[in-house]
Amino acid sequence: MKSTIMKRILLGFIIAISFTTVTVTAQEISPDHIKQVIQKSDVEFDVYFLASDEFLGRNTGTQELKIASRYIATRFQQYGMQQAPGLDGYYQNVPFRMNRAPESVQISGGDSLFTMGQHLLSAGSFRGDIEASTLVMEYASEEEIAEHDISGKIVVAKAGLPGMDSPQQLFQISSQKRAQIAEAGGAGLIERYENPQLPWQVLTGYLTRDQLSLDTEDASEEPENQIPHIWIHTQPEGMNAFLDEQNGETVSLSVEGAEPEPFYSRNVVGIIEGSDPELKDEYILLSAHYDHTGTTGDPSQEDYINNGARDNAVGTAGILAAAKYLSENPPKRSVIVAAWTAEEKGLLGSGYYAENPPISLNQTVYNLNIDGAGYNDTTKVTVIGLGRTEADDDLKASAEAFGLEAIPDPVPEQNLFNRSDNVHFARAGIPSPTYSMGLTAFDDEINQYYHRPTDEPDTIDYDYVTAYIRSFVMAASLVGNSDKAPFWLAGDEYEQAGIELYNYEVENY
Repeated sequence: MKSTIMKRILLGFIIAISFTTVTVTAQEISPDHIKQVIQKSDVEFDVYFLASDEFLGRNTGTQELKIASRYIATRFQQYGMQQAPGLDGYYQNVPFRMNRAPESVQISGGDSLFTMGQHLLSAGSFRGDIEASTLVMEYASEEEIAEHDISGKIVVAKAGLPGMDSPQQLFQISSQKRAQIAEAGGAGLIERYENPQLPWQVLTGYLTRDQLSLDTEDASEEPENQIPHIWIHTQPEGMNAFLDEQNGETVSLSVEGAEPEPFYSRNVVGIIEGSDPELKDEYILLSAHYDHTGTTGDPSQEDYINNGARDNAVGTAGILAAAKYLSENPPKRSVIVAAWTAEEKGLLGSGYYAENPPISLNQTVYNLNIDGAGYNDTTKVTVIGLGRTEADDDLKASAEAFGLEAIPDPVPEQNLFNRSDNVHFARAGIPSPTYSMGLTAFDDEINQYYHRPTDEPDTIDYDYVTAYIRSFVMAASLVGNSDKAPFWLAGDEYEQAGIELYNYEVENY
């Protein structure tokens, strides 16, 4: 009997020691322990599953993407993750509106008639016919609009505002102009477009196909405030002269096509509570988009599915690996793990979350996003935003722990930092780099897979991708356990936004 009791005591002691050892190892964030938890076979499984042909490229609004969201949510449930307050379980339902491409667009004035494609394009969701007099302005800035009575008039102006060259800026300011003109009672907006960064032919391909947008409750998008918004190409000879001649004259404008179709897609969000009684009220956000671009639209092709293995089944596998490891080894800070919808449609899912956060953004102290076009160097991790936050040493050490080297953005002229989901959080003030696979240039190795049917799961180096994901998990652990939340480095373009978000005293942060 004593022998049996002693054996039980000894067994209990051994078990206790074993658990203690695992706990200490987790606290020390051992690369060996991360290797034990994050297995290559699990990474392969996630990528092969999400990038399989059966998902038809995970396009936003499809049943296939909905199934992918269920897969992610089920994994969160498996790991015992908490649900964010106010959401539908692990889902944040995001309202969308599918704006079908117009069937025809026409403007007529005097003896002239212009049609869709060569001369003009329609933005926005207006469908119908109007006839109104025009009012020519310089840029239709907010100040210009305030100076004129535009009620019932079609405003004609240059696209963008003075000094704006970026196509992203033009799109953003154009929607703001449309809202301001609608609010002031204007009947429509015609913008003169001439931008060498985005040629008219490229713009035509974009605006003559179906467009997805958030279905917000913004008054500017209510049916009574929807106005026609036309972009006119100024290159055809005489176009500017024609527009100037129409100042004060009546023109007819027609946009024909189907009405917008509302639907919902889902962000998937899970929470891991931090282990420190004080720091657990701070959150790090680990994010990746799980949607892709769908198909080429031509089923007659031998392969018409854009599988999106690199972009971004790998990233989704990365946050699932982080969810698994951190659920078992929670850092001091709490963790939000989020899979975004509609990144490929204009960063829409993450944008909706940033505007409707279930946990206040001023409690989110760091966002480590995982996204990328692919890789051409399996010795590297490319951190878009390296050199911009105080977490640089942790990010470099995490890559080095798995035999990789963290490098900064190799193509800053591409403005990659502001082209992924992290930008919404950076603009709010949250330090938000993107942790990408080894990219040294946009070369043939990248372009042969990027947004193409060739981006299949069986083309991936899983030894490399597993090391990359393990380094991402370690980076998240180090940031989550740091004594002080890493902030922007002095002088960064988003530093001031961060100071305001966290209510920092400049001399104390």
